[in-house]
Amino acid sequence: MLFICLFSNAQDRKKLEDEKAKIEREINAINAILKETKNTKRMSASELSILKRKIASRQKLIDNISRQMNMINGEIINTQKSIVEINNEIEVLKKDYAKMLKYAQRNRTSTDKLLFIFSSKNYRQAYQRYVFFRQYGDMQKNMILNIKSKSDELEKKTDELSLKKKNQESLLQQEEQNKKSLTKEEQDKKKNINLLSKKEKQLTQQIKQKQTQRKKLQNQINAAISAEVRKQTAIAAKKNKETTKKESKEVGNSKESGTKSTKYVMSATPEEIKLSNSFSANKGRLPWPVEQGVVTSSFGTHPHPDIKGIMIENNGIDIQTPRGSSVRSVFDGVVSKIFIGPTGQQNIIIRHGEYLTVYTNLSSVSVSVGSKVSTKQAIGTVYTNSENVSEFNFQVWKGSSKQNPSAWIR
Repeated sequence: MLFICLFSNAQDRKKLEDEKAKIEREINAINAILKETKNTKRMSASELSILKRKIASRQKLIDNISRQMNMINGEIINTQKSIVEINNEIEVLKKDYAKMLKYAQRNRTSTDKLLFIFSSKNYRQAYQRYVFFRQYGDMQKNMILNIKSKSDELEKKTDELSLKKKNQESLLQQEEQNKKSLTKEEQDKKKNINLLSKKEKQLTQQIKQKQTQRKKLQNQINAAISAEVRKQTAIAAKKNKETTKKESKEVGNSKESGTKSTKYVMSATPEEIKLSNSFSANKGRLPWPVEQGVVTSSFGTHPHPDIKGIMIENNGIDIQTPRGSSVRSVFDGVVSKIFIGPTGQQNIIIRHGEYLTVYTNLSSVSVSVGSKVSTKQAIGTVYTNSENVSEFNFQVWKGSSKQNPSAWIR
C-alpha cells in the first residue's frame, strides 16, 4: 500500500514538473514575441493580447509551483515521521542488543557452554541446548545487521529530507519571483489598456478590416477544400467501381470468394487509408506547426478579448511566433494547394489521406503542389506585419468537417 502511494506521488510530481516546464517554455516564447513587438515603439492590440496570455500563463505557473510546494510539504512531514519511527526502532534494537550483551558476558566462557550442554540428561536435550546457543549467536549477528540496516535507512531518509527542503526553498523563491513578475505584468496590462482605450475607434475599424480579410481568406480555404474533397471522392468512387467489377468477376469464376471488399471514401489507395488511420491515431500527439509559438485566438466563435461588440469566428487557431519562424507540416502528407490570400500572403493546404491541414499567412513557401512532405518538415516562413507581429492560422479538416486543432496537437 505504501509503495502504491509513493508511486502515485512520484507520478503526480512528474506530471506537475512536465506541466511547469511546458508553461515556462510558453512564457519564454511570449517574452521573445513581446520583445519584438515592443521594438515598434507603439502599442497594438496584438501586444495587449499576448501580454494577457503571458499573465494567464504566469498565474498557471504560480498555481503549479504552489501545488508542488504542497506536495513537497506533505512529503517532508511523512519523511520526518519516518525518521522518528526509524530512530525509535534503532533505540529498541540497541536496548535489546545491550541486554543480549549482558547475558553473553555472564555466560561468556566456552567452558560454561560446554558444561551446560554435557550436563544434559540425554542426547536430545544436549542437542537442543547446542541448537539454542547456535541460534542465540545467529540472533546476535542478525541484531547487529538490523541496527546497521536501520542506521543506513535513517541516513538515506535524512538525505531525502535535506533534498526536499532544498527543493522547497527553491520553489518558494520561484513563487516569490513569479508573483513579482505577475504584479509588474498586471501594471503593464493596465497601462496598455488605458493607451488603447484612447484610440478604440481606430482599433475597432482595424479589427473589422482584418475580419473582412479573414472571411475572404476563409472563403478561399473553404472553396479549395471543397474542390479537393470532390476530386478525391470522385477518384475513390472510380476506385470502388473498379474494385466491385473485379470482385464480381472473381465471384463468377469461383464457387466461393473469401475476398473482403474495401470501400474508399476520400482515400483512393490502401496507402492513403493507412495514412488517414495513422493521422487519426495520433490525435492529441501531433507536433506543433512551429517550434516556438503561442495560441492567441482559439477555435470557434467567441467575443473579441479587447473590443466589445465584435465576435471572432475562427475555423482554426491563431499562433503568434518570433520573427522569421519556419512553419512545419504536422504529419506526413502531400501538398494539395498553394494560393495567394487577400492580403497578398501565401497559404498551403496539405492532404493526409482524408484529413487536411491548412497553414496561412506565409511570406514564403519551400514546397510545391504535389510535393510529399514528412512530419516536422519546414514548408514556409511566417509573415511579419508592420507592427512586427508574426502570426498565422492553423486549421485541421476531416473531409469537409472542420476540427479543433488544439485537440490534435500536443
